[in-house]
Order: sequence, then C-alpha cells, then structure tokens
Amino acid sequence: MKTDWGREPRLIWSFWAAAAFVLLGGAVPFLVGGSSSRVASVFIPFAIAALALAACALVHEQGRALTSALYLLAGLAIIYGFLTMFTLPLQLAVLGTCPSAPQPCPSGLQHSLTVSENTGIGAAAAFGIAALFIGFFGLAVVYRRSSPAKPPTPPVRTIPPVAARPTASSKPAAVETPEAENGAGTAERKAEVRAELKELPEPEPELELPELPPHESTPPTT
Repeated sequence: MKTDWGREPRLIWSFWAAAAFVLLGGAVPFLVGGSSSRVASVFIPFAIAALALAACALVHEQGRALTSALYLLAGLAIIYGFLTMFTLPLQLAVLGTCPSAPQPCPSGLQHSLTVSENTGIGAAAAFGIAALFIGFFGLAVVYRRSSPAKPPTPPVRTIPPVAARPTASSKPAAVETPEAENGAGTAERKAEVRAELKELPEPEPELELPELPPHESTPPTT
C-alpha cells in the first residue's frame, strides 16, 4: 500500500509522544510521593497504556482496525488510572479523615491528602489527558491516509459521430416508407390521389384575342 510520506513522521511521533506522556504521568506520583504514596498504583494502568500507544506506532501499517483497537485499549487503561486516583479523594470526602495530631485517629479513617499526593494526582491527570489528545491526532492521520490512486479511465466520446456527406457521383438512396413496405397501403394511397385529382376544377380555357390587321398608312398628297 502506498503511504503518504508527508504525514508519516507526524503519525509515528504522535504515538511515541503520547506513550512518553502517559508513562511520565504514571511515574510522577511515585517519584513525588515515593512508594508510601496512596496514588502510586496508577503507574500500572498508565504503563499498560504506554505499551499500547507504542504498539500503535509500530503496527500502524497493519490497518486501521488494529490501530484503533490498541488506541482504545490505551484509552481504557488511562481512564482506569483516573478512577484509581480520584477514588481516594472521594473516599476521604465521604468517610472523613483523621483529626489532626496529637488526637488519636479512629479506626476505619485515613489521613488527609498530603501535598505530594495532590501534586501527583494533578500531574498524572494532566499528562494522561495530553496523551489521549496526542494519540487521537495520530489515529486521525491513520484514517486520513490517502488510498492508492486508481488508474485513469479512458475518455468516453459523448458527441455522436458526424455522418458523411453524400458526394456528387453518389445517387440518393430511395426513401423507404412504411407504405412502401405494404402493397395494400400503396394502392390505397394511389386511389386517394386520383380521387383528389378528380375533385379539382378543370382549368378555364385561355381567351384568344383576334389579330388586328396591320396599320395602313396613307401616303401624303402633293
């Protein structure tokens, strides 16, 4: 299949950039908050999304269906990571948090979000959304890829051919009428013509003027 080399670099780099963004977004909560961070588990779904986007950059020539399926898998992994992160703030808002020290923390409650956890959630969400948009740009290039050009069709003549003019030596062809093909129709036509000729008035005879005698001139008398 003929590829569009003008769009090929943009297509490849968009998928690779999306994979890098989502991988960085999954690593930020772990790097900022450490292994004790309660949102560090988002790295697992984000890593799966990065692998799916990298696969899109490698197998995009296999067709639109495979590329779309891999992008859908990456999108589902990123959304699952979002749900994993935002579940913690929602749980703390509904169940409550432990009171500030030195008061003891009741059982079943958790501490409020730390600064590192808030930073990790915000950075992971921003990088994940950016990865979705950049990957969608690459998917759009895949769908807009030009199809192989069809061979040009030969031109078709739309003007009817001009009939050849009869020459002086050629005799005009006899015009055949439907009546000539039928002998009975010819006889009826001749009978009608004869009846019409009989009904026509006879022409009046032309009047003949008498000839005048020649003019005689008398000679002059002297």
